[in-house]
Amino acid sequence: MQFFLTVFVSAFLIFQIQPIVSKTILPLFGGGAGVWTTCLFFFQLFLLVGYFYAYLLAKLIKIKWQALVHLVLCIFSLAVLPFDLTSLNLLDARPELKILSLLVVGVGLPFAVLSASSPLLQSWFTFTKNTANPYLLYAISNLGSFLALILYPSFIEPFISLRLQTVLWSIGFCIFVFLIIYIGFTLINKEIKNQIIKECPEAAVNTGFSVKVLWLLFSGLGVIFLVSTTSAMSQNIPPVPFLWLVPLAIYLLTYVLAFSSNKFYKRNVWLIVYGFAAFIGLFVYFIGGQFDIATQILIYLFILFTASMVCHGELSQLKPNTKDATLFYLLISLGGVFGSFLVSFIAPQIFDEFLEFPIAILSIFILVGASVLMKIETRKTVSAQTSSKGISQTSLVAGCCGFLALIWLIVFFSMNTMYQQFDLDKTRNFYGILSVKDIKQGQVNERRLVDGSTAHGAQSLDPSNNSLPLSYYRPNTGVERVLSHLSQQTPINVGIIGLGVGALAGYGREQDEYTFYELNPAVIDFADKYFSFLSQSKANVQIKVGDARISLQQEADAHTLNQFDALVVDAFSGDVIPTHLLTREAFQLYNQHIAVDGSIILHISNRHLSLLPVILSHAKHLSMDVLFFSTSGGLTEHDTEWVVLTNKASILEDSTMQYAKLNPDLFDTDLVDWTDDYSSLLPILKIFE
Repeated sequence: MQFFLTVFVSAFLIFQIQPIVSKTILPLFGGGAGVWTTCLFFFQLFLLVGYFYAYLLAKLIKIKWQALVHLVLCIFSLAVLPFDLTSLNLLDARPELKILSLLVVGVGLPFAVLSASSPLLQSWFTFTKNTANPYLLYAISNLGSFLALILYPSFIEPFISLRLQTVLWSIGFCIFVFLIIYIGFTLINKEIKNQIIKECPEAAVNTGFSVKVLWLLFSGLGVIFLVSTTSAMSQNIPPVPFLWLVPLAIYLLTYVLAFSSNKFYKRNVWLIVYGFAAFIGLFVYFIGGQFDIATQILIYLFILFTASMVCHGELSQLKPNTKDATLFYLLISLGGVFGSFLVSFIAPQIFDEFLEFPIAILSIFILVGASVLMKIETRKTVSAQTSSKGISQTSLVAGCCGFLALIWLIVFFSMNTMYQQFDLDKTRNFYGILSVKDIKQGQVNERRLVDGSTAHGAQSLDPSNNSLPLSYYRPNTGVERVLSHLSQQTPINVGIIGLGVGALAGYGREQDEYTFYELNPAVIDFADKYFSFLSQSKANVQIKVGDARISLQQEADAHTLNQFDALVVDAFSGDVIPTHLLTREAFQLYNQHIAVDGSIILHISNRHLSLLPVILSHAKHLSMDVLFFSTSGGLTEHDTEWVVLTNKASILEDSTMQYAKLNPDLFDTDLVDWTDDYSSLLPILKIFE
């Protein structure tokens, strides 16, 4: 019983620490989806480190010495708890390398210890109990992981602060170490004779080189699907634990199903289901942004579930005999690291668009077809393969995979050609995918900057009209009304978080100061190269590169407060503002940088989240009045929503803005208070309205 409990606890802790540390460091790197992708690579890498350590212990030394060595390492790992990632110094390097160095120093040792424990415990259990099927412990491990992922966004994140989560996790790790000590001393004091280990009756017969290659490829492909699906879902919603963990939970659920019993995976049935999902994936890849968030999530999760079930079902059919179990875990972990590395580091360097998702869809057809042609089957079906009927069925399955792959590829290239017909330029980096499109259809004749699937500004292609901001910044929107009102008096000092195409610089007048804070260097390059708002602006324009909140905090620490007449928060990543720019501490920082009668102007247009309750909570805390501007876009423009927090009397008394004043009763109902230590998307998702 102690083995089952310890394996469960270790797996639970492994998948609890992932959202905790990722959410902790998210504000340090601009709140982009790339943070979670890089964190996931770290977790995969240190899972491999733990599995390799377990493999060496199991192969090189006796079981009593294994227990003693692991006990010492577990006790030593207690020295780094509770971890505090925000106090560690970062390397001066690319964001990906900074994140990796931070995690290695902060949580590397405890995570590696936890990762090694599951295969070690299964090995010890096999020797002490002489069990016929150690893969039951593997299923228990995945069950613990699955429950950890389900509980975090539903019960832990909404009700427990990050600081307390860290403390509770550290206590859980101490309990885990106590269980390991108990098992370790039991092994050290127990007489364990050489035993003939019974082989798993469901294990594969052939475990040669080709099978080991398939272990790597199927496990790697599953992780590629996991990471690319999570990134796709995070294009229009902030990369927060809710969207990190649901795909990961689906991924682990398929492991539980596939390895608990062979009856859950019937290849022919799942290939039919996957074929249907693969063609749905084509459409969501190109036009997913047109669906509401609930529909997007369900579609992506359905595709991930079917793809993971195929990958892990094939892995289950290829699992080895008991004596090779630690090697099996090592190689599938290596495959996971390889898949995560491809998506996190290689794909952004070689693709200027999000191609890893469609490539993963196509690869499953190819890999399953290749596996079938190699006639790799479980022991139960080996005899069937030697018959002519078995060979005929094998050829039919492989042929169907090839046919579906060909049809899918033709449809993909056709749709991709249509989708890219307006592209002028495109680039990709750690912060996402940017493209510049010239749209010339009907009444629309403009150039747009697109982040993911969301337009982040536009400029008319008509030279006589290209100085007028379009889209969310056009005349009569909230930001234009306030800036125009302020400009009627003296020259103004404006700070803007988020550059986009630089459209707001078009409202600048002589002697005005416009300071943009922009995290993504590619946005600055495109705004300069393809749009003329910055170069044509009459104001004095300055651009500061880096995360706006970090930059503003550094300025405040240096006692350099900007005294902005207006601070505009328009730092969208995909379809939303990163969470760390919307917390109470962030608004307190904004308030330090505005003049006594300054204004905070926020762009909150969003298809999926209702950000107004969060803003109202901060306005109440700062004792500021609120104006809410909602402007319909009609047939050719975007609907826009701007919120203004201000105490400036002239703005509040302006008769043209009276309609934007909110009912004071709203400040006492349904407010959502976000802090650096607590935030949850669930209360503001529009699907719950």
